[in-house]
Amino acid sequence: MTNRTKSALSLTLALVFALSMAACALPSPVPVEDGSPSVASDFVPSSAVSDPSSGTYLVDVTDMAGNQIRLSAYPERIVVLDPGDCEILYAIGAGANVVGRSINCDYPAEVNLLPYATANGKNDPDVLLLREPQLVVMGPEDAADTKLVDALKNAGVTIAVTNVTDVNNMYGAITLLGTLTNHNTEANALVSELVTSIAAMQAKISAQSDTVYLELTPMAKGMTTYGSGNIFSSLITLVGYHNEFEDQTGLLSVTQDQVVGRSPDIILTATKEIAPSTPDPNATPDPAATPDATETSPDAGSAAMSGTAEILSRSEWVTVDAVKNNRVYYIDPALITRAGPRIIDGIKALYTALYERTQPEFK
Repeated sequence: MTNRTKSALSLTLALVFALSMAACALPSPVPVEDGSPSVASDFVPSSAVSDPSSGTYLVDVTDMAGNQIRLSAYPERIVVLDPGDCEILYAIGAGANVVGRSINCDYPAEVNLLPYATANGKNDPDVLLLREPQLVVMGPEDAADTKLVDALKNAGVTIAVTNVTDVNNMYGAITLLGTLTNHNTEANALVSELVTSIAAMQAKISAQSDTVYLELTPMAKGMTTYGSGNIFSSLITLVGYHNEFEDQTGLLSVTQDQVVGRSPDIILTATKEIAPSTPDPNATPDPAATPDATETSPDAGSAAMSGTAEILSRSEWVTVDAVKNNRVYYIDPALITRAGPRIIDGIKALYTALYERTQPEFK
């Protein structure tokens, strides 16, 4: 990484810290175990690259879990389990070497042509090893799967762990993957592009006191959100706002009472609003058909709601500031929860919702 890039990273880190403010401590949600180790926010992989014919390794690098990775050749077959890492690999030109993925790795479009290296959405060492990987890239949750890790090590497969907790060490993750795949130039170019784009967005924002609650899963499925220590919370801080649950850490299960009690100023939902289907007025009804329960139920209208409409219709939430002020927006969760190159699209979407008070548009 060049000195110029390092200077830009330091500037960005300083801006993030300047925008950080403490949130009010209120009833705690229940943390969901994720096994995430702590990582320095300014992670930069220490590495050395040399000629293997000299008796040293071609790559000698430390990953984001502190593991030393030594390679005598660049990997030609890569399995990636973290969707953010998947997007980074393709963005730096290493996508041609990806031969397997997890079910969550769905971008860019060409990755969907690859077979899964998991079974029914879960880690399965036998299935993964069928892809004959030389390198497996994973996040901290997969790295905590001892059965998987032991099987890969026993098979002689190299493991690289990323753990992006904020925007700044996302740059480190990009550099790490560039080093491992012989795409250093492309990785540094991507970092520079992101630093420049984010700096341009930061010039438009200001410190705010309002709080943002992200509803990852709707009430019907058990509400979850993110506390601090992840890319989402980092982005909220970066754009000058506060994550409503930043006094907690990791992925959280929350209750209706906790959210209502905190009364967030803005609500972001990861659930799209789907309009209820409209019956065909020209269709001839079948007199023998059994009536649809949703059509005869007095709550049929609310039952058909989803996303922003469903949140705004919750009778218990009428006192919540975001609901009172109609500041509830849908946002594509992939743009604000995956630490990858599309993070700049996530920041722009946040700016549209938080500053322009308009529903962001997504492709």
